[in-house]
Amino acid sequence: MIIHGREVKFRRTVLGNCEIAEICPDKDINRFTELISGDYATAQTAAAVFIAALSKGYEMAQRFEDPSYVMHQCTKEEAMLLDSDEFNALFSEALDAFKADGKTTVEAEAPKKSKKSGAAESA
Repeated sequence: MIIHGREVKFRRTVLGNCEIAEICPDKDINRFTELISGDYATAQTAAAVFIAALSKGYEMAQRFEDPSYVMHQCTKEEAMLLDSDEFNALFSEALDAFKADGKTTVEAEAPKKSKKSGAAESA
C-alpha cells in the first residue's frame, strides 16, 4: 500500500512477533485480539504497533538480503497520523501478511514402497 509516497510492505518475523507480544496481556501474542477488541485508543494503538512491527520486519529483512537497501519502515507514530480509512486498510494488509507468513507449508513426497513390502504383497 502506498503511504506518504512510498510502498509499505510487511513481513512476519520473530522480532516482530516479540514486539507484538510485548504489548499483549501476559505477553502472549495469542491474546492480541483482546487488545483490538477493547476500547478505541487501546485497539488503535495496538494496531499501530502491529503495523510498525511487521513493516520493520520487512524492511530489516530487505536490508539483510541487500546491504545497500535503505530502510524506511512505517513507524507507530506514522501509522497513527493516517486517516481512519488509510489506517484500517494498512492494518488489513498487515494482518493478511501476518496470517500468510504464519502458515506452515511442508512439501512431502508420498512414501516409496520398498522392494521388501512389494515382494511380500505379491506372495
